[in-house]
Amino acid sequence: MTILNRKYIQFNDLVIDNYEMLQSADLSGGFKTGTTEYSFGHGSYANFKAKQQFSLEQSLSMTLKLDTRKLSCDQKKFYKDYVFMNIVKAGKLWAIEGEQLLWTNAFIKDFSESYSMERHVVNIDIDLVLYEGIWHKADTKKVFLKPYVACNFMDCLDFQEVDECQDCCISCTQTKHEPCPKCVCECDFLTGDNSLCELKKDVANAFYSQCGDTYQIIYNCEAGKKIWSEEKMLGHKICKAEPCKDIIAGQFYSDTIMDSDKLTITLIGAMKDPVITLNGNTMQFLGEYNGKLTLTSSGEIYYLEDQCCSEKVININQLVIPIGSTFGFSVHHGTNGIIVETNNCCEMTCVYVKVDRLTI
Repeated sequence: MTILNRKYIQFNDLVIDNYEMLQSADLSGGFKTGTTEYSFGHGSYANFKAKQQFSLEQSLSMTLKLDTRKLSCDQKKFYKDYVFMNIVKAGKLWAIEGEQLLWTNAFIKDFSESYSMERHVVNIDIDLVLYEGIWHKADTKKVFLKPYVACNFMDCLDFQEVDECQDCCISCTQTKHEPCPKCVCECDFLTGDNSLCELKKDVANAFYSQCGDTYQIIYNCEAGKKIWSEEKMLGHKICKAEPCKDIIAGQFYSDTIMDSDKLTITLIGAMKDPVITLNGNTMQFLGEYNGKLTLTSSGEIYYLEDQCCSEKVININQLVIPIGSTFGFSVHHGTNGIIVETNNCCEMTCVYVKVDRLTI
């Protein structure tokens, strides 16, 4: 069964593990387009800067019902502290829509706690600011799922009762170079078998379970790099049809809803003054390369000639933008076309496009 309602399932490490815990959730957003009324005419003038409107920050108001009846007496003492440890920090808010896992950056602006006549229940109203104004479709190779039940919330955290009557001081001897208890606790689950890539088909059933047995989401880019081959982390791959050609040409599909300029382009192979044209926009990189050339969405250019060498930063002056083109590339929903002129007809060269898929 495909469920289209967006269900909010985690903020930082706080898991919303059952239907009862989330009592209500109202999301609101908008767009930046303004209008000016015509003095002598019908309607207003709207100055659209692009074919898609730009999103404003979003607001999400939700009510959480914290029921401690499923916790032991020792756990009840710390559960509310655990909740507040998560809501005081800015972090990732996770949601699921059908079988698609989404995340956005958020922080809690306001909260209120209403009095409850139920002995084991606390109701907390929170107002979140989703300051990016967009949601990201989760990268299946960077997201890991750890089996979770509410009574395990203390497993990775150091909660202890403090006897304030004792005349002593307990200091932490752990240095900053040693792994934190939480990191060590999560390590066992940072495996390919526990990745969203492997468990995606089970996600909807698990997160919509009535039983409270679900997953805690762990986002770890570095773990993904260690598990999957470098090539699998680089995105869509298109190569020369033959090594003796000097052109790479092809298409790839993206399910991004908002046009995304958050992408990384990687060229691997031999090339001289390569020219990249993506969806009609062209940029050129001056120089001769035989290795790995990377362009990030922020305009940083890196070159790695050999795995034994360190990555070099290429001067931005090596970047040439022809007349009629602009800096940066954009990927839209559907089929996208890319052409790379390698100016080398002797060796195989491939281009990779990694896209951050966006929606609202």
